[in-house]
Amino acid sequence: MTEYKIYPIEVGLIGVTKATMTFNLQADLSFWVPILAFYIEGGGKKILVDTGCVGDPNFHGFNLSGVGPEGMIKGLASVGAKPKDIDTVIISHFHFDHAANIGLFPHARFILQKKEWAYAKNPIPVQNGVYVAELLPELESYDLILADDGYEVADGINVLCVPGHTMGQQATVVNTSEGKYVLSGDLLYMQLNLYPDITEFIDAKGQTIKVVPQPGHAFYPPGIHVNLTDFYDSAWRILKIAGSRKRILPGHDPFINGKVFPAQ
Repeated sequence: MTEYKIYPIEVGLIGVTKATMTFNLQADLSFWVPILAFYIEGGGKKILVDTGCVGDPNFHGFNLSGVGPEGMIKGLASVGAKPKDIDTVIISHFHFDHAANIGLFPHARFILQKKEWAYAKNPIPVQNGVYVAELLPELESYDLILADDGYEVADGINVLCVPGHTMGQQATVVNTSEGKYVLSGDLLYMQLNLYPDITEFIDAKGQTIKVVPQPGHAFYPPGIHVNLTDFYDSAWRILKIAGSRKRILPGHDPFINGKVFPAQ
């Protein structure tokens, strides 16, 4: 089976509160996290998970920096790639910070979960502000695959439907020399969701952020979600597939930003 390398790349920054990242906790605590895409290379394939953020730095009141097409191009350049090199784009879900800039990838086929495609057209009201409806017809004009759970993207790579954050959130399972890694998308935002007993971390601007730990929780859900029962079921599912929390890569994690998995 083909073995791949995974490169989390920063394609912008977003200012958040801890209550956004961890449901109902410390709403007065603010910090910055990266908007990540994931470049996957191996077996002659050049695959990208997510296409970055819309270019409006104040989109629906969000605090954004370094976003838009320039952020995506810069991020790929950091790993020696260009948008035209990408042959496959996996979109984890259709939120504004994960599914913009699709016109940068003229040679790519796009893969989105069938359930997310349907949900993006009619999300629950509180999520209207994080979907960008005009991107849907644009994506439809490209080589689009609406996938089901377990779809094989390439030898050694498949996608899973892992609802919780959205109805059709998609995780990507990648075979490597160390076993299977799972790119969770925003099912898990960061280490805070994966290791709830953390007491501090370094944010995307290098600030040390001290947090109240949540011992006794196997996982802690993000603040934006559609179904908490689905969240826990999906989190346990990807942990079983990865075999270790160390092989789960969250969607906005400063800790993994700029690293290579497995380590070189």
